[in-house]
Amino acid sequence: MNKKPELLAPAGTMEAVIAAINGGADAVYFGGKSFNARRNAENMTDEEIKAAVTLCHQHGVKVYVTLNILIKNCEMSELVSTLNFLKNLNLDGLIVQDMGLIYLIRHYFPEFKLQTSTQASVYGVEGVLFFQELGFSRVVLPREMPLTQVAEIKKKTKVELKIFTHGALCYAYSGQCLMSSMIGGRSGNRGLCAQPCRKNYRLFDENNRLVQEGYLLSPKDLNTLDDLETIIASGVDSLKIEGRMKTPEYVYGITRAYREGIDAAVGDKTTKTVDNQAVMQVFNRDFTRGHLFNEADLLNAQVGKNRGVLIGQVVSLVKTAKNQNHKSAYQPLGIRLNEDAQLHVGDGLSFGEDGKMGTKVDAIFTPAGRRLEQGLGGDTVAIPCRYGVSPGTPLYKNLDKNLMDSLKQLGFQSLDQPGAAVNFKLLLKLGQPAAITASTQGYAVTYIAAFSPEVPLKNPIDEAMVREQISRIGGTGYELGTISMALDDQVFLSRSQLNTLRKEVLLKLAEALADAEKNAGNTSELNQTMTIVPLEKELAEKSDRFKKLQLADSKKRVSLAFEKMPEHQFLALLDGLGLDQVVLPLLGEGAAEKTALLKDLGIAVLLKTPKIMDDQLTKKVRRLVTKEMNQDGFLIGNYEALQLLNKTSSYLEADQSFNLFNTLATRALKEWGVGGGVLSPELMETELKEISEHSEIAMVLPVYGSQELMVSKKCLFGCKNCLEKKKGTTGLCRQEMTGKLVDERGFAFPIERDDQGLIHVYNGDTLFLREEILELKGVDTWRIHHHDESMEKLRIIIGYYSQGIYDKHWGLPEGLGTEGTTRGSFRRGVK
Repeated sequence: MNKKPELLAPAGTMEAVIAAINGGADAVYFGGKSFNARRNAENMTDEEIKAAVTLCHQHGVKVYVTLNILIKNCEMSELVSTLNFLKNLNLDGLIVQDMGLIYLIRHYFPEFKLQTSTQASVYGVEGVLFFQELGFSRVVLPREMPLTQVAEIKKKTKVELKIFTHGALCYAYSGQCLMSSMIGGRSGNRGLCAQPCRKNYRLFDENNRLVQEGYLLSPKDLNTLDDLETIIASGVDSLKIEGRMKTPEYVYGITRAYREGIDAAVGDKTTKTVDNQAVMQVFNRDFTRGHLFNEADLLNAQVGKNRGVLIGQVVSLVKTAKNQNHKSAYQPLGIRLNEDAQLHVGDGLSFGEDGKMGTKVDAIFTPAGRRLEQGLGGDTVAIPCRYGVSPGTPLYKNLDKNLMDSLKQLGFQSLDQPGAAVNFKLLLKLGQPAAITASTQGYAVTYIAAFSPEVPLKNPIDEAMVREQISRIGGTGYELGTISMALDDQVFLSRSQLNTLRKEVLLKLAEALADAEKNAGNTSELNQTMTIVPLEKELAEKSDRFKKLQLADSKKRVSLAFEKMPEHQFLALLDGLGLDQVVLPLLGEGAAEKTALLKDLGIAVLLKTPKIMDDQLTKKVRRLVTKEMNQDGFLIGNYEALQLLNKTSSYLEADQSFNLFNTLATRALKEWGVGGGVLSPELMETELKEISEHSEIAMVLPVYGSQELMVSKKCLFGCKNCLEKKKGTTGLCRQEMTGKLVDERGFAFPIERDDQGLIHVYNGDTLFLREEILELKGVDTWRIHHHDESMEKLRIIIGYYSQGIYDKHWGLPEGLGTEGTTRGSFRRGVK
């Protein structure tokens, strides 16, 4: 029999917490008002968090709090206060992604159990091992991982594993999407994603021919209810339902469905109360089993929101005197219901495959105008509607009022509020003061009486009598736990004395719990001494490296990063351009030979690992990094590469995919054996300055080139012939293709599919930082990213950063303009 995994439910509000408990969740996850990746959700206040933790623990439900956004230096003081508040709540874990936060907790708050967020971007067994060795209690695996790989990782690791089993899917790999922040300054890495993947786009191929249009980046919703037995067999520890921004009714309904499904899958007796039809009705954009089961058709270009369940179609109505003379803005709309469908007043409808238009059912009539209580399967009915909808249009029910009322009633059922169990221990020895200890929730108090057990005149007390008196705790708000005692054989205490012991110790216990509650939201003097003061001191101090910067040459190292491997002759042309360093793709053909050529030119070489490394690709990387290629180091793109290389003597540099966002993140990287880091493209000038000037590792700033906004495993091109002819182990077409996405504003985003089958979406404007970067004294290297620039253009760009930018007139050389360029987040930053 396979182990029953934890069922983990979302909770954006206190009502959702109650719904999750009623639904049968083993654990819930939620965030506070700050530092969580659903900042647009209602979220909970500190008082609500305390109440939620208490309620969940009373009902045997674990609580994980999300602190899973990237954190700015200016937020560190508030973050420390938040951690001081949370550490008194006896949480079961924190869900995190930021490297600086990981450093902070491991050094200053080791009592917390840590779990990775999906935003932390762990792709395979090596990444899991990295966090296992770091002391994490749980790692979440990406939604792009097949279940076969999940099972293999479980066999090779000891840390708990969590996977997504239901809910919304992102188009891009989590933690690697810059689309929202570059379009409008709302960062998905900061919990404010504007959901650009739910917008309309047109896709053009490399010849500018329209391929398709619609919600091209919008994935279907994940649903694995029919596969739970197979999923459980993988050995995974926790099954996560997505949905902290969903309603409590959704939380109850989906949690209940998975509770019943998991119980049935492991052989427990269960009664099915939420069927598949109800799950579809609660919320769906169509369903998929996702990458867990290698489904290729994950996208739904027709709809970007909850479309609901197909219940019929629009039909023409025969005009009658009643509906012909209807002068309201709402005209009768004819509907023919499918045989298994029902329609009630209060239901919500959407029209057509895209579901853009819809209406609420305010009344139901026969075609002749007679009012009905409901519409039944096979009926043709009329409803008032302000829209003119063509006959034959499919009709979907996106809100079933009766179902939602039922789920609300079940989800909001009053929860029993059991008191905390209190344990008693008594010391009743002849000639010693009577003493009693009471303990609960990790707190213990002792009351020592002014009286002592005496020699009995008649009958001594026995354990039964003591238990009878001590157990009388009704009305105190506590439940009875255990009673233990050290009792002499021949002693006596009156019943009133035993009652005094019980009452006095419970009073002391109540006072201790009240003091703990009072201090839970406040940082004690001890906390301030042990955490806040040293941290702020560390952040304020300038490192030795920064002091040396004052005397250092102001010229920066200029680095050129190739996305694809260039030809030999192309590399030879780089001689004499003022380049200090070149970054080559490790997996590019002839990497060793090209490295040797560059080294002969006196140019340092970093070999770049892929950004996304599943276990198959990791094996390939492992073979290559063991070969001697005379490189100067590696530019690593993920925790898999870090785990492979952090025990070597090679110089390691963390690419921007690590999301280096604060000073403590640089300390984390240094501690992990990384000597340099690429600053996050979401930081603004003042933030870049502060981090780079206080970093103890080398700082790299991207200054020119195409910015990758998304990387995805979900193919856009839909070339079925290629899918049939060229399938890899993941079922992905591996033919390289190019094109562009055009959004509703007419802005174009270049896209490419690489030889691994991954889709890359780029910003249509080229990043171009100019004289303003001269003020960033702490930056060591300026990096140019070559994408498709000509050699002539590249010569001008390299010349500008190696010499021209230092000219006093700040002018741009001929051939290098600002049209079609952007400073990205450099000036505005992100929210």
